Amino acid sequence: MKEPPKPSRAGVLHTVIEEILIRKDGQIPTDIEGIDAFFEGIEDLANALLLRWHTRLVASLERRLADEPEDRAEAVIEAWRHASRIYCGVRKVIDDLTDHPPTKEVASAVRATAHNDWAAMALAAGLASAFDEPAVHVGHRLELEARRRNLAEPSTPRTPRPRTLLGKVKATLIG
Repeated sequence: MKEPPKPSRAGVLHTVIEEILIRKDGQIPTDIEGIDAFFEGIEDLANALLLRWHTRLVASLERRLADEPEDRAEAVIEAWRHASRIYCGVRKVIDDLTDHPPTKEVASAVRATAHNDWAAMALAAGLASAFDEPAVHVGHRLELEARRRNLAEPSTPRTPRPRTLLGKVKATLIG
């Protein structure tokens, strides 16, 4: 008989993120099995979540810029919006940690991640040439525009287009 996989830090973090994405309440679930064994407190868990968010954002930026769009700033704004839709619950957790950091260490980590996100966004948009304070300000404005659009145009989940003839017939009958 095959043994079940051994718990790991990555596996527990994956479970935490899945729960966050399901709940979408802006709170970090603390009742996940193994959380105490693999994370040394809220600071460690917050850092892991911040890294996952940053990684998701950078991947979204890379995808949007892969086709070399004419308006890179627009592509960056849409990349942030896409990442925030995919990781909606995680973004809510980060926003809550920004507004109500449980410790000074978490507050510092949230600020550092935000600055890295903003500088990366400004560089991706072609509006900065270094990870510096001007890039942070430009990236912050790009994020604010993305947030404004999210409020003005609430996102709705897109229904995937049917790929087979049977799927097309079903979609036509149902919709």
